[in-house]
Amino acid sequence: MSDETPLLSLPLILPAQAQKHVTHNEALRLLDILLHLAVLDRTRTEAPALPTEGDRHIIASPASGAWTGQDGKVAAFWGGVWVFLAPRPGWQARVLDEEVTLIWSGSAWQDEFALPEILPKLGLSTPADATNRLALRSPASLFTHDGGSHRMTVNKSAPDETASLSLQSGFVSHAEFGLLGNNSATLQVSADGSSFTPALAADPATARVTLFRPVILDGQAGDPASPAEGTLWHNAATAQLGLRLGGQTLRLDGQQDIPWLAPPAGDLVLTTTGTGGAATGTAAGAAGRFDLFPFLPRADLAIDRMLVNCTTALAGALARISVYSADAQGRPAALLVETADLDLSTTGAKAATVALSLRQGRTYWLGLRHSSTATLSTWATAATPDINGGSTPVTTARKVLRRTLAFTSAAPASWGFAASEINAASAPAIWMRVI
Repeated sequence: MSDETPLLSLPLILPAQAQKHVTHNEALRLLDILLHLAVLDRTRTEAPALPTEGDRHIIASPASGAWTGQDGKVAAFWGGVWVFLAPRPGWQARVLDEEVTLIWSGSAWQDEFALPEILPKLGLSTPADATNRLALRSPASLFTHDGGSHRMTVNKSAPDETASLSLQSGFVSHAEFGLLGNNSATLQVSADGSSFTPALAADPATARVTLFRPVILDGQAGDPASPAEGTLWHNAATAQLGLRLGGQTLRLDGQQDIPWLAPPAGDLVLTTTGTGGAATGTAAGAAGRFDLFPFLPRADLAIDRMLVNCTTALAGALARISVYSADAQGRPAALLVETADLDLSTTGAKAATVALSLRQGRTYWLGLRHSSTATLSTWATAATPDINGGSTPVTTARKVLRRTLAFTSAAPASWGFAASEINAASAPAIWMRVI
């Protein structure tokens, strides 16, 4: 039989023991030290010079002086001497100067509320689960610096995975920002939480930002006072877009160039620059002749008919109208549409059905092909743009590109500009009907 208790090591009174009161008093003294254990501190490595009876401390490392070799033990000043008690796992001690409770782990004193370095999951005011291993329910969250910068990192395992921040309402995602299946910083939005539409993306290699939908500028009451270079704004008072470029303010105004009446549905649009001021002329066709001239719409146009006017008919004579886009140099590029045959065996307006949308401010090239020598109306020479080109000065402004192409052949899918085709002939008069 042991002569002390197994947990607190209190001395036991044995049968026929002399001086039993000594053993009993020693047990009481140990109980007095350990019961409701509250130490003054845990930072001392050596005993205080003037201890008070009953003072208790947790001995810090490295212990010295009267406490040498007693690191981590509880030191109690009792009866004028220091008593050292080795803690056992689970012992608790209140540190009075810090107002914390410590627990002996078996090798060190640890904060009662200290968490292990790795937790399988943690829920703060709300349950965590296998997917949301860290969960927080709170009116707000704060992440602040510790004397300098502060960064939050969301890491993914591979470029085709996702690292993102999802913004939800009622646990339905309506916006997500991050690296979404690639390494571009992308913002996407959703009305229902299942179908997402990208709004913008920034390329990590070039920092180029791509906007996937039209940008709507909020109208300002006026121009900014001192716009920085590159500033773009919408002046709601003047209905203009402003751009600060090269130290100057440039303005985009739908009515800033040439007077223009926005045509209502069913009206005809003249394919002129609007400054001719003269009656149409006439020009006889020629077999295989193909004339092309530039046209710049001053409004967005949706067209369902294209028309010419035959002034002198010829049995069996035919014509076709073609429309080409323009390349970066303003030259005719890709074929957009070629109409069906127009019958020039009688005089008057000849209309072809089309489905065509033209954009304001974009150059298009309109062409007319002849099978024979019927005569059609032409625009006054001052009513269509002058065509630049050539290596020597010319005294007659040139108005069309002219080539010969068998009428039975299809119009070329790409025009293939040649300066030698520039011609001073008047442009054929072509009208367009607005849907």
